[in-house]
Amino acid sequence: MDTPPLLPDWLAEQVDAGRTDLQELLGTSPFSGPALRTVAESGDFEVVDGEVRRVTEPTPATWFVQSEPSLRAEDPGTGIYSMALTVTTEMLADAAVTVPRAVAALLKVPRLCHRSLHSRLGPQAIHLGQEDARIGSIRRFLEDLGVGAGETVLLIFDRTGSFDVQYVPR
Repeated sequence: MDTPPLLPDWLAEQVDAGRTDLQELLGTSPFSGPALRTVAESGDFEVVDGEVRRVTEPTPATWFVQSEPSLRAEDPGTGIYSMALTVTTEMLADAAVTVPRAVAALLKVPRLCHRSLHSRLGPQAIHLGQEDARIGSIRRFLEDLGVGAGETVLLIFDRTGSFDVQYVPR
């Protein structure tokens, strides 16, 4: 069974095929109008005179998981990506963690909204703001793994909506 495309990939396919009229795209998109507008108006795309086009330099950042340098496909084709992260004292004190916008696209988080992800330690929130995406505190994962400041962990994101944190031994 084929996995449906992520919104940025669908939009890129449409634009590359010459289908660029925003109103027509809104009428034929399998995604919500607000979500399509969010992706069309920022990141890898822009809207000029009602037409969607690609940009050469994503602003503020890319929506494409395959183009985000901090993300690594764990097993290509599965929709599971990881991001290496150095643990800080702020994270141990319960701070939220900023992640690439591409993670929000992978997990289908609407702009200015949040989504609850499944994890081995209970629900984990992710929020997409105007400029960046953030996951809620990962302190409980860090405590469970027994890691401290300066150590490295992997944040694991699965497009099915699951999340985990894994320790990376030195």
